[in-house]
Amino acid sequence: AILFLPSESFRTSPSCWTPSRRLRSCSSRPRPGWRMQVWSNPQALEEYQDLLSGKQQVASVDVPSVIVGGGRVGEMLRGAGGGDDVVVGRGGKIPETHEGLDSFPIYVCVPNSELEGVIRSCPSSKLDDLVFVQDGMIEPILKKYALCGNENTQMLPYFTLFSKGGRPQDSLVDLGTDAFGEAKYAGETSICGKWAGALKQRLDRLNLHSRILFYRDWRRAMLEKILFDSVFPLVGSMHKGLSIGEVGQRHTEECQEMITEIAKSLPGTLAVTLMYGVEERLFAYSQHDNVEYRPCKIEQYPFRNGFWYTFSQQAKQIGFPDPTPMHTEYLELAKEKGIIDFNL
Repeated sequence: AILFLPSESFRTSPSCWTPSRRLRSCSSRPRPGWRMQVWSNPQALEEYQDLLSGKQQVASVDVPSVIVGGGRVGEMLRGAGGGDDVVVGRGGKIPETHEGLDSFPIYVCVPNSELEGVIRSCPSSKLDDLVFVQDGMIEPILKKYALCGNENTQMLPYFTLFSKGGRPQDSLVDLGTDAFGEAKYAGETSICGKWAGALKQRLDRLNLHSRILFYRDWRRAMLEKILFDSVFPLVGSMHKGLSIGEVGQRHTEECQEMITEIAKSLPGTLAVTLMYGVEERLFAYSQHDNVEYRPCKIEQYPFRNGFWYTFSQQAKQIGFPDPTPMHTEYLELAKEKGIIDFNL
C-alpha cells in the first residue's frame, strides 16, 4: 500500500521552457516534488540474514539449455553453449526435460512485447527456470506472474550485437578505482537469480565482462540503465540531430537535472535508491565507442519513458504534484512537436 503525503519542503521553480516554448538552460534549483510514505522493503534484511546463516544461493553451472527465440541474442547464447541446446521458435512448446535433465535454464530471447506469451506457454514446473535477458522495464509483467524475486534469473545487458551471428561488443567503461582501491566500472552487464552462474559462464566464453548480484542490487542497476535509456535520447531528441555522446557533452546540465529528478522520485514511487556515483557512470557510458554515435530516438516507450510517465499521471490524477515534472514536460513537448508519433 502506498500513501501519498504532501511534503513541507516543496519548492516551485520556473519551467524549463520559456513562454515561447523554446529550449533554454535548466536551472539547478529544486523543482516541485512529492514525498510518499511506503512500507520498507524487507528484502535487504532477508539477504543479510541468509548471508549470516550460510544460506547463500548455490552457484549454478552451465548445462544443456533451452533457448526461446532465434534472434541475435538467442543465437549468441546458443553459440556460447556446448552444442547441445535446443532452440524453440516463438510460440513453440517448451520441454519439461532436456538431455536427461529436469532442471536447466530456459533463455527467453524474445522482444519485450512477446514476453507474456512465452510466460503463459511455459509449463508451470519450469517457470522458475526462465532466464530473462530483455532490456527495459519488464518488472510489471514479471510481477503479474510472481517471477520477480531472488530466485528468478534476469540479465541486464551492456553489450552490443550488430548482427545475428556477429561477435558481441562489450560496452564496459573502466573508471579506475574507488576510495577503497576497488575497481569501478560503468556499463557492467549484471545477472541475478537461480541460473546466474550458468549465464555468466556463457558470457565469459564470449569475453564479456559480467557480475552476479543479489536481486535487490541488480534491480538498482536495472533502474539506472532505464534512467539512461530514458533521459539521454529524450534530451537529444529535443535538440535534433544529436548523437548520445553529443548529448552527454553539450547538454550536461539538462541531463543531470533530469537524472536527479527521476532518481529523487524513486524512494517514494518504488521504495528504492540508486547506487552512489550514478551520474559518473551514466555520462561515462554515453561516451563509449558502442554508444556515443547512436542517434537519439525515443524507443521502447512502454519499457522506458512510459514507465516514469505513468507515475506522473497517477500522481496528478489524485491531486498531487508530478514527481518528475521536467521529464513530463520534455515528453509532452516532444509529442506536441511531432517528434514522437505514439500515444503517451
